[in-house]
Amino acid sequence: MKLDVTRNVISDLYPLCRAGEASRDSQSLVDRFLAEDKKYAMKLKQSEQMTQSIPSIQLSPSAERELLDDARERARIKLILIGGSIALVGLLTLVAMGMLFFRSGF
Repeated sequence: MKLDVTRNVISDLYPLCRAGEASRDSQSLVDRFLAEDKKYAMKLKQSEQMTQSIPSIQLSPSAERELLDDARERARIKLILIGGSIALVGLLTLVAMGMLFFRSGF
């Protein structure tokens, strides 16, 4: 049984191969594919160079903690607003149903 290996498969395996975490078989597959498809090999190398030129951001543990706490606070506020909105809609629905109930003369 012959399997068709696509560029998508190679692009999935390529980072693992570059990091040295792929199996020998996967590494061999990627190497053979890129040896046959020089244009795609060049494209992968160019994209790798582009990502290396992007500076990485290193945060101190206290800065990470501050960002996490800030995100949690914003999530808590959103939850309160959503819960309040749901409660308000429920209350307005009950009031509207009550008005309909008393208007109909039950």
